[in-house]
Amino acid sequence: MKRLNIWFSAGVLALIWCGAASATTYINPTGKTTLNLSEKANNPSGFYFTKVGGREFLGKIQITRSEGALGSYYYNGTFRDTTIGPGRTIVCSGDIAIVRRPIGRSVQLGAQVTWKVKGGQNCTSVGQTFKVNLVEPLPRANASGDYTSSNTNTWLSQTAGSVSWPAWRVTSRDGELNCRQTPNGAIQQVYRADGAPIAAELRAGNAILMANNSPWLLTRQGCYVRANSQYIQPVSLPE
Repeated sequence: MKRLNIWFSAGVLALIWCGAASATTYINPTGKTTLNLSEKANNPSGFYFTKVGGREFLGKIQITRSEGALGSYYYNGTFRDTTIGPGRTIVCSGDIAIVRRPIGRSVQLGAQVTWKVKGGQNCTSVGQTFKVNLVEPLPRANASGDYTSSNTNTWLSQTAGSVSWPAWRVTSRDGELNCRQTPNGAIQQVYRADGAPIAAELRAGNAILMANNSPWLLTRQGCYVRANSQYIQPVSLPE
């Protein structure tokens, strides 16, 4: 890496959320840095995308040590990034450190990532260190309170690139939310605020369906909830 200018290309490799949430995505405020960190106890790892000097790189991360302290979590490991596409192969490798912590008093997570480049093939960054501060890209509702595919597809999946955010919680005033067989259809089940997070159905990548100009979120139970901040809000990951 000549300089740190990470770039995400939709539709390339990523990690898919399933069952317990053990991974999340981190970006910088300009959207030019994207890193996915899987925090599975038996195989913590991750990846990132970068574009340097007109070349695209895919970087893979292997975590070798992790520990928690004072509200933060620390990861140390190695990285290796390689050019994607035609042209001379460039490979850079070295050590990586990631510090994950909440942002101020917010439930949103942040991650400070440090790359120390130690070797590679045709790599001009050997001996250099790069740092970047990232934040979790939690979806933000629009002015109407709606979550649409344009503001909700902020998470990386293994097969579909940028997909709908995986986990949501009930925010309705009575603490209950009907999940319907079809948008505005018959009630199939009821989610509760004190229950487990609602898992979005990600097999198609986009879990949002527009019906009568209103967005609905398809859940993994095969039913739909109204995708509006009055009823649901995204959950920071990992849980």
